[in-house]
Parts: sequence; C-alpha cells; structure tokens
Amino acid sequence: MRATTAEARLRSRTDELERALAPSGTGALTGESLARAERMLDDCAFGSEFVPVESGGRLDRIDGLGRVVRPACRRDLSLGFGYGLNCYFAATPVWAAGDSAQREWTAALLLGGGRIAVARPAVAHANDFVRDEFALTKKDGRRRLDGAKTAVLNYSRARGLTVIAGTEDGTHEALLIDREILPEGALRTLYRYRTVGLDGCEFGGLEFTDCPVPEEAVIGEPGQGMALAVRCSVVTRALLPSVLIAAADTVLRTAIRFAVENRGDDPYGPLKSTYGREVLTGALLDLLISDSIALAAARGIHLLPDRVSACAAAAAYTVPKLLQDSAHDLSTVLGEAYFDGKGPYGAFGRMARDLPLLAQGHAGTAARQAMLVAQLPHLARTSWLVDDEPPAALLRPWEDLPPADLGALAPAGIADPVVPILSACAGLGDELGELVTAFLGELRKLRGRFARITPGDGLSTPDTLALTDRYALVCAAAASLGVWREHRDARPGTFLADPAWITGALYRLGALLGLDIPKAPQEAVERRLFEAVLERYELKRSYDLYETNLAES
Repeated sequence: MRATTAEARLRSRTDELERALAPSGTGALTGESLARAERMLDDCAFGSEFVPVESGGRLDRIDGLGRVVRPACRRDLSLGFGYGLNCYFAATPVWAAGDSAQREWTAALLLGGGRIAVARPAVAHANDFVRDEFALTKKDGRRRLDGAKTAVLNYSRARGLTVIAGTEDGTHEALLIDREILPEGALRTLYRYRTVGLDGCEFGGLEFTDCPVPEEAVIGEPGQGMALAVRCSVVTRALLPSVLIAAADTVLRTAIRFAVENRGDDPYGPLKSTYGREVLTGALLDLLISDSIALAAARGIHLLPDRVSACAAAAAYTVPKLLQDSAHDLSTVLGEAYFDGKGPYGAFGRMARDLPLLAQGHAGTAARQAMLVAQLPHLARTSWLVDDEPPAALLRPWEDLPPADLGALAPAGIADPVVPILSACAGLGDELGELVTAFLGELRKLRGRFARITPGDGLSTPDTLALTDRYALVCAAAASLGVWREHRDARPGTFLADPAWITGALYRLGALLGLDIPKAPQEAVERRLFEAVLERYELKRSYDLYETNLAES
C-alpha cells in the first residue's frame, strides 16, 4: 500500500531536518554549538511545525508532530524539547480554546521564529517545578496578576506567555500575555534555575507584580482555565513519549556502535554473549513497544478524542519507565566507557541523564497514575472485554487523519480505545495466540479488581497504584499487537508485519507482568531481532516504527 501525499510530505520534512542538523552531531550540544543548532532550526522554519495548517503552519497531525521533532530530540533534548516542542505545549490552550485574534497573534509569533512559554498551575501530585502559581485578582474593577514561579522553560526569551492563574473565587483563568507590551515593573525575570539534566534548557523564574490583564487576554471561557489545562494535558501526555523515544534511539545507537567498534575476539563481548544480545534486542523491543502506544495516543486525539485519555496517560506513564530501564541495561554494554562523558560515546551518558528529568513532565509520574486511577474503575465496568475494537486507522501511521478538535478532548474517557484489540486477536494460533490469551487473562483479573472499586474507596492506595502499572503494560501490549496486525494486513513483507517482533514484545511485557508464559521466545525470534538491531545500525535507520533515514556529520 502506497503512502498518502501527507505521509510523503511528512517523511520529506523529517529527512530535511535530519540533513540540516547533521553537522550538529549527537548528544553534546552546549553553548555556541546549541545556539548554532537552534539557528539551523530557525532556518528550516521549525516554528511552523507548532502552528496548525488553518493558521498558516504545517501542523495537521499530532502523530506527525511527534515524528518531526525527533531529528532534533535525538541529538539533544534541550534542542528538540526545550527550544522546540515545549512551544507547542505552551500554545496548545490557544489552539484548543483561543479566539481568532489570539490564534492569529500566536501563529505570527511562532511562524516568525519567536518563542512562547507556559506557566502551569499547581496541581495535586505535581513535582516541585509547578508547586507555586500566579494569582489573578480584581482591583478597581480591573484584573491584576501577581506572584512568582521558580522554573518556567524559556523564561527569558519567550515573548508569549500562556499563564494558568488562580482567582479569588477558587477557579482558574487561562491567559495569553505579550510581555513586550507590559508596563515597566509588571514582570520581572528572576534567576535561572539550574538542573542536573537538560542543562541547555532555560529554566528560570518569573515574577508578576500588579500586572494589568486586559479582557482580551483570557483564553476560552472565564473560570475554566484549569479545565482547559487538564484537557490540554492529554495532548502533552500523547506527545511526550515521542521525545523520549528519540533520545532512547540515540542511547541504543551509541551502545551498538560501542559494541561494533570494540568487538575484538572476546567471546563474552556484547555482540557474542547471550546477555549482550538480549540487552540490545530488548532495547529495540522497548522502543517499538513505546512507539506503538505513543502512536495510539497521538492518533487517538484525532479519531477518538472522547476516549483517548487513558491511553495517553498510560503512554506517558509507562514509556519513560521502559526506556529508562532499557538505558540502565544498555549501560552494561559500554562498561567503563559509560563514565567518559567527553569521549566518543559521551552521547550515551548525556541522554541517559536527561531522560529521567524530561520524563517527569509538568506533573510527574504520580499525576499520570492519578489520572489512570480516576478512570480505570469506570472503564473496567463499562468498556473492557465489551467494546468493539478501534478503527484500523488508529494504528496505521501511513493513513491520513481528520483534523484534530482539541476542544472535544475529554479529560476522562468514556471508553478504552486500545485494549479491545486483545479480544479481537484472541483467535490467533500457535505461540502468538497463547501470548494473547495470557494478556486477556490478565485483563480479566484487572477488570475484576478495578470494577470493585467505588468512588468512596481510597483510590491512591499502594494496591491500586500497582494495578495501574499492570494496566499500562497491558495497554502497551494491545497497542503493539494492533501495530503488528495492521502492518500484517496492509503492508506484508515489512519488518513490522513480521511476527518475530510482536512475539518478542509480548514475551518482554509478559515477563514484566509475571504472566504464566515460557521464559523466552524461540531462538529464531531472538536471531531475527538481533539481525534487525545490526541492520538498522549499518543502514543508518532509526530504531522506532518508521525506520527513518538518519544523517550524521
């Protein structure tokens, strides 16, 4: 099946950014080298990726945006996320609920190479970055903004600011602020907040003092700022895995490069030992699993906005854990070279250090668990093992999508968009069918446990939180199974249509869940996966679902 024109444009744009950033190398952008890479992105009109096509930009698919930022993210997360994708997160409230004037102003800012930053509200289960918040009060009939936040990304260079501020009546307002027209003394830039990872990101403090806020600055309905922020967080959760996947690609690529360049005659080396091969193939599987659930979450925003929330939360929760554990395992491949930050394999340590900080997101792991815990009892009673499977387009990245209606996103989904794939694949035979049966058995157990939870029960108990871990892995298994099935049906002969990778993926997830399955897949599966690891390295193709051609300096 041929790719659509939109898919062809997306691949072309990704290739363009790969070539443009090739001189930057990977994993060591600091100071002038980072600034130079940012200028390269500006020359490629990178800001247009964060502006919807109807407002003059290139953004027509959420999953496409997740792919386009990967060339920058796999080189340096401060570049791809800090300078890049975070601008989209900051602009999302405008695209979701802004009026025409707000959309036009934001589009002009980003299309012109400007930055926009977001100051998020304080929420339960948040990390320390967002504990503080701004306060919006009325004085003499006019709105005034006061307060300080410690760590706002792009705090000093962003002209636009989207601010979620608490009000006197206990609600929140979403505001769009142009800092260049503020009166003197209304906004003060505080000190830079230094972080151990993502040191190229400009985190720093902002302080508003008696800052006038005009009526036209309010985004969406008055008093609905928090609801808007929660709705937009679904988009954030759906896109965050793409950034982490790009970084994990560099981690795996650096590890295999070390193994190839230092193979020698050691029978216990990573290319020859059973353990080394398992670690490398396991990292490939973790990337494919992560990209599968990320794909379902991103495309679900277009196709199933009223039910994608649980999938997005599961993706944002489980992908960081899979990829951080994978990086830890891969560090054993490098041995002492892992500690040489300035050596030829220094990109590994840098990415492995940055992954945990970025994985925290704006509210951290606990917030994603809380989002799942709030939804899963309802889904267990009304959706699991009952609903029809999702449309095939959900897991067919080459197919076009309808425009995303961010205003239709539901913070809590009415149904589960992904796990019905398990029931639909129950008839598979042989080894793969046995694995699917095991995951269905786990889903039945989860259904029984969650269905007994009522609103009066304590939701965030250790037992309940452990169950969310298990659900997230089942969800990842279902998404991976769906990706394999759609490629088998529509793109036979491709690697993703090969039963080897999905068999390996289900074994890997099943082992994490402790399911009653054999300990390891057949030797032929392991051999095929290891061949794929080496083949993609030698052909310079990415380790995600797309096998993007990579350009290196």
